[in-house]
Amino acid sequence: MKPLYRQVQPSMTMGLDQQARELAAAGRNVINLTAGQVDLPMPEAGKEAVQEALKADQTGYVPATGSPKVKATVRARMGWEEGEVLISAGAKPLLNAAVACICGPGDEVILLAPCYTSYPEMVRLADGKPVVVLGDPVRDFIVSGAALERCVTDRTKAVLLNNPVNPTGAVYGPEALQEIADVCKKHDLYLIADEVYSAFVYEGKFVSLYDLPNLRERLVLVNSASKTFAMAGLRLGYCVAPQPVAKAMGAYLSHALGCPCSLSEQAALAVLAMDDSYEKEVKAVFRERRDLLFNALSSVDGWEIKKNAGAFYLWLDVSRWDDDVSFCEKLLSREGVALTPGSAFCCPGYVRLAYTKDRSILLDAEARIKWFVKMYYSRSSGASN
Repeated sequence: MKPLYRQVQPSMTMGLDQQARELAAAGRNVINLTAGQVDLPMPEAGKEAVQEALKADQTGYVPATGSPKVKATVRARMGWEEGEVLISAGAKPLLNAAVACICGPGDEVILLAPCYTSYPEMVRLADGKPVVVLGDPVRDFIVSGAALERCVTDRTKAVLLNNPVNPTGAVYGPEALQEIADVCKKHDLYLIADEVYSAFVYEGKFVSLYDLPNLRERLVLVNSASKTFAMAGLRLGYCVAPQPVAKAMGAYLSHALGCPCSLSEQAALAVLAMDDSYEKEVKAVFRERRDLLFNALSSVDGWEIKKNAGAFYLWLDVSRWDDDVSFCEKLLSREGVALTPGSAFCCPGYVRLAYTKDRSILLDAEARIKWFVKMYYSRSSGASN
């Protein structure tokens, strides 16, 4: 049998991002809309905190699951009254730790899809079995409680949910969340929730799973500063979990990672102490970008596009023209626009566009995409040359 690391597939998103970067470095005019990275400056308070920490030589180890002051600040900012708080180098290590500590060899983790490209591999790295439940396109791919329950077996240990959803931008509302929570409570399952896009909900108010009744004893909830405060490269994530799971996750992180970055902790202390004006400004910028691209690309003949309620992605159905991987490869090679195939998110036939560039760049990308569709695909379904 192959070692676990040889069974895991590399991230298609990061691979396409690297391919686009290499083309740009070779002189191509490439618009890279693959990576989900906020392109705006991080708050000045965070920058100043890092500079002050460097001057004070605060560059040593911190506790494996984060400094007590950072934990207390996160708890207060997020409103996490119950459960144990953990800090790590981004959301990914926390999600990996949660899966590894809940899932044993052969155990199943149900993934609500379309889902983030790393989720299935996280389960495989834990020697578990990912079980993908694809949502109904008519319902914005939101997975119902009934559809989830049909996939529960005696080997199921957890459900992994991203809300708002990467890649679709759909948002699970309170009723949909309650359906998922009820299934988890009925079958004694853990619910691992990735809420890193919680600051990017454009209509209505975001509802966190933490606020649902009688769920916290089985809820592992992950968030981070990466999206909310444009700190992707500083790698600072936070999590709340029941004490037994948190203890196991802490032990896992102490061996797999060591500890969070001390400079990132200082930045987090500063930005988490701010009011919500920065978050509102960033959300306004991304709402404007969403509306701009949605209106422009909806004019393409035959292209039905759903306006996303959250995150910062457009989810585009290209199945009438080509398979999603081929569509992305051709678009990149011929027009220099990099998108991510839906196959990377367990949902072939779609592509993800991350509107994480300035307005002028997005307008250029929109024009190239429209030209590409017009030139290389016929009005009827099926691909052209």
